[in-house]
Amino acid sequence: MFLWRKVGILGSGICGAFLLHEFWERKDVFTVQAFSFWSSSKVEEEGQDMKLKLVQIVFRHGARTPISRLPPSIEQATWSTDLVKDVPHTLIDYRVESLDGGPRPPSPVEDSYQKHGPHKGGARWGQLTTLGQQQMFDLGQLLRKHYVENNRFIDPDYNPQQVYVRSTNIKRTVESARCVLAGLFGNSQSDREGPVVIRTSTAEEEIFYPNRQNCLAMRPLIKTAWGLLDTALPGYREDRLKLQSILGIEEARQFNIFGLRDELTARKAHGLPIPEHLAAQEDVVELRATQCMAALVSGVEDGHSHALRLSTGPVIDLLTQNMLRAQNSENSHKLHLYSGHDTTLIPLLKALGIFDDRWPPYAAHVTVELYQDAKKNNFVKVLYLEEEKQVQGCSAVLCPFEEFKEAMATVALSHKAFWENCKIDQKKASQTTV
Repeated sequence: MFLWRKVGILGSGICGAFLLHEFWERKDVFTVQAFSFWSSSKVEEEGQDMKLKLVQIVFRHGARTPISRLPPSIEQATWSTDLVKDVPHTLIDYRVESLDGGPRPPSPVEDSYQKHGPHKGGARWGQLTTLGQQQMFDLGQLLRKHYVENNRFIDPDYNPQQVYVRSTNIKRTVESARCVLAGLFGNSQSDREGPVVIRTSTAEEEIFYPNRQNCLAMRPLIKTAWGLLDTALPGYREDRLKLQSILGIEEARQFNIFGLRDELTARKAHGLPIPEHLAAQEDVVELRATQCMAALVSGVEDGHSHALRLSTGPVIDLLTQNMLRAQNSENSHKLHLYSGHDTTLIPLLKALGIFDDRWPPYAAHVTVELYQDAKKNNFVKVLYLEEEKQVQGCSAVLCPFEEFKEAMATVALSHKAFWENCKIDQKKASQTTV
């Protein structure tokens, strides 16, 4: 019997693969030039000047090749190596280090992609494309216009004392960070203090995607959430069965709806043909994949569930701790860039209470700005895409820091608390393997 092959950040799992990955596109590709609003480094709020103290940006990588192979009933697209050529103006001198400054750790996720060989046409699985590189460069140029040219918040040349860069240890996110930095600071090395440093974690310690492989407590939560989808989401079972029929997959087989969505999205972004019978189901695939992902990373219940805490709690805590340090020090980094995935953004958006029930597009990002007034009162502003958002639990868009911190208290988990929460009784774990 044919079993749909799959691979992803969280590894194989229930219903064909819990592939917590990428795309939405609003029916095409997100374009960073479309951003129309960015806050200034000083804002007027109730008559008081607000000084920008810290900017943290969590972004999704750019457009890429698929990370899942469709069943043989669907004709493969040709992912030519011409689609993944490097964009010259994004090629800067950089190196990747571990979080403690040591050599770059191994990347089992990246290795898993390569085990399947190239796509038809020669491109690798999950490879950042030429389009994706340009999207991230455009994002970097937008950040330069706002934080360098308009407001002079950071220096025009890369300054490692001002800018901190972290990426998941996967090639497309590292390269996306590179392209953003090229847009921010150009590709001239003459004024830099050596290569740009991009830091990354081991797979065992990664927090910038739901780390189901190493956080064992996620597994029974995921299994429970998936088991509830047919009844919790009206019409879901009927749509699932219809899609499985179209793909020629028996109901008993695990169904990888994320892989289907991923393939359709990647093809559309790069102008590759989509079979007519699948194109007619695009809206259904988009809706159901987004609903499934939201349920798997945050549970089917409302509020800050344990699943959501495990999916993004340490990220929330990291952002909060960075803001605490910036309030009391002029020597901390002023700009933090975090290169991740759609599965980084979806739980983060859910925790902030600003998820719009749409899959984050390529190059989407969440911006968290910290302001301080003349009396040393601190305020947080969050933006998603080009729009200011009022965080759930905050009384206004410009949210007093303590109010923001309190609103996030039920989801934030320190690094130590996160891994303590990830532990599970081994006997119980063996009974809930997914």
